[in-house]
Amino acid sequence: MKNIWLSLICLLLAAGVAGAEFSFYLIDNFESGRADRWYKFGNVQMSVTQNPSAEGKDIIADSCGEYSLKLKGGATNWYVGGVGTDLQIDASPFTRLQLDVCGSGTGGKLRIELFDDDNNNKILEQDPAQDWKPLKDDKWTVEVPIYGAGVTRYSIPFTAFKLDNPGCGDGIWNPDTKNGSGGLLKMQIILLADKQKGEVEAGIDNIILTY
Repeated sequence: MKNIWLSLICLLLAAGVAGAEFSFYLIDNFESGRADRWYKFGNVQMSVTQNPSAEGKDIIADSCGEYSLKLKGGATNWYVGGVGTDLQIDASPFTRLQLDVCGSGTGGKLRIELFDDDNNNKILEQDPAQDWKPLKDDKWTVEVPIYGAGVTRYSIPFTAFKLDNPGCGDGIWNPDTKNGSGGLLKMQIILLADKQKGEVEAGIDNIILTY
């Protein structure tokens, strides 16, 4: 029954029911069993996997539904690779990003990257010669640790994100869609090891924007 209600909520969000007000925007919870909207880069392996049954009374694990996105791979100079999704949404009503991370005992971190549109053209111009650095829009980053077995829920205020490319955009967090802006253009999640070489993995679920 829990999964039926979760699916119903997601359908209402996707349909944009007239007059309905929601306190969050769902980016993905992977309950479709697919990750069609996500691209990958680097050495990361991406798959949608079935969640294990929660042990005991674990409210967070219980809310994760049946599926989550698993990322894993071998690190070179701490870096494995990552995944991303195009958004182009007005994120200005929200104040934080929330996601659930299922640890594995491998340690490591997730670097989360958000890109807002500053030149109002709904395009993220990047320089492949400078590690795909955005040229005219802001890139905001934050890192969270990957803990051991179990699910950790992170609720990260946008104020915790740091500007990664000063001097390229306007240096202001403004993910709205005014004046033809694409708002929050894109999100990326990068898998990092806690040592130069080694295997890292983590599960990701329930990625939402909220207040």
